[in-house]
Amino acid sequence: MGLTDGPFAVLLGVLGLVAFTACVVLLPRVAGRGPRQVAARAGLVVGAQSIVVFAVLVAVNSSFGFFGSWADLLGTDKSRVRVVGGAAVAAPPAAAQPSLRPTSDALSRALSPKDGRLDAVVFHGLRSGVTATGYVYLPPQYTRRAYRHRRLPVVLVLTADVRGTLTRLRLPAVAAGQIAGGAVQPTVYVLMSPVGACVDVPGGQQANTFFAEDVPMAVATSYRVAQDGPGWGVIGDASGGYCAAKLALRDGDRFTAAASAASSYGAPPGDLYGDRYGRSTAIQHENDLLWTLGHRPPPPAHLLVLTAGGTGEAARRLTALVRPPTSADSLTVHGGGALPTWQRDLPAVLRWLSGRLSPEN
Repeated sequence: MGLTDGPFAVLLGVLGLVAFTACVVLLPRVAGRGPRQVAARAGLVVGAQSIVVFAVLVAVNSSFGFFGSWADLLGTDKSRVRVVGGAAVAAPPAAAQPSLRPTSDALSRALSPKDGRLDAVVFHGLRSGVTATGYVYLPPQYTRRAYRHRRLPVVLVLTADVRGTLTRLRLPAVAAGQIAGGAVQPTVYVLMSPVGACVDVPGGQQANTFFAEDVPMAVATSYRVAQDGPGWGVIGDASGGYCAAKLALRDGDRFTAAASAASSYGAPPGDLYGDRYGRSTAIQHENDLLWTLGHRPPPPAHLLVLTAGGTGEAARRLTALVRPPTSADSLTVHGGGALPTWQRDLPAVLRWLSGRLSPEN
């Protein structure tokens, strides 16, 4: 029985209740000062408490997904697997591709089947060396016969509040409704938190490589989805908004469209550019989207620049620099700067992205 299986947690809860009841009933029967009585009382108390504590820990792990299996808990899981149509199969050699390992938690199990499927996953970036958790949402059409030969487009969702995007914004349910109504084509959504300001630090964390190469490759080899740029889009808020725009402007072979709300599109602050390289100005320029739009040939990218919260000035500065073949549309989002507050405008954002992505047959 799996560590995160619901029946296992229920079984432990029942055992905990039985152990507590047994302790209450049997303790008076072993009253006394003899060694046997003392040992019996100690055994009852320690046994009952151990079962109850273990049941609580399993319930917490089941909800938050700290460990996905017994092997994961015990540190004996050495395998790399990928998900294909819901079944785990051996992945190609580690040198061939990044890996995506499925886990399970309360959020992934809570999605109604009519809205599709939500997989909790762990990404291991082969090129970047980054490991991060996320979710892959598969619309109901993914498993339908009519779509069995179609590779669905993908939208990468980058937000610090992934849980809020799933629970308060209810992105899977909204997407499923838009797809059912014909406003949005069947699309897979990959939800993750931004990593390392989306910058490849010289001699350090390769966060841009993780999102531009490792994540798309892991998803494309694990699910029936588009494998090239025309089939991939990205949406992000705050630092995830900067990352979304950067992926479309700098990695157009992987991402053709981006919906972005960020407070700045300049080079992210912090020690990201390598002291041993003299804090390279060239590297900072390459991570400054305003500088690259003004000094580099424009890429064939589609941008939806979102004004949300206090992002108006950043949005104006970015759109003022856009020139063909880059295109930019604007949208004011009602709510704050965080994605989970965009209840009113999320359908419009999803429709804009859907209109610029292409599935593969």
